[in-house]
Amino acid sequence: MRLNFFIAIGILSLFVSCKDEDILFNEYIEISNSQLSYLDTIVFQTNILDTSNTHNIFLQLRTSTDYKWSNMFVFSEINFPNSKTRTDTFEIILMDKKGHWKGNKSGIMVNYNYSLYKNIKFPIKGKYKFRFVQAMRDTVLKEVKNLGLKITKPIKKL
Repeated sequence: MRLNFFIAIGILSLFVSCKDEDILFNEYIEISNSQLSYLDTIVFQTNILDTSNTHNIFLQLRTSTDYKWSNMFVFSEINFPNSKTRTDTFEIILMDKKGHWKGNKSGIMVNYNYSLYKNIKFPIKGKYKFRFVQAMRDTVLKEVKNLGLKITKPIKKL
């Protein structure tokens, strides 16, 4: 009986010690017909209350292995609660030079967790809007399944 208790405590401790982030926001939007047009604007909204701690912001992407490009350019826009805007352009590298998928592949699906911003502090409390538009030369990207946004608070290591 005591041995089972100590094993359970050991397993629980292992799971707790492996956690390296506190997820504050995590949402995916399904892409209609798996076709992401340059006319499509993917929007996420969240209320940020913590302005004293650092945060990490990730763009999450799901494609099938039939996606024909090795990368994806994305225009990003963050609308702050005070009506100010920050715009950026990101290149997400999806394959290495040998054609191997860089994301987590499961069957024909590939999941990417691309870091947009690390250890940033939100300047003011309130509602933030994150907008994303694909910026490739092809006007429609086929085999893009989902686009997501994840905001985490890093857990300080002891």
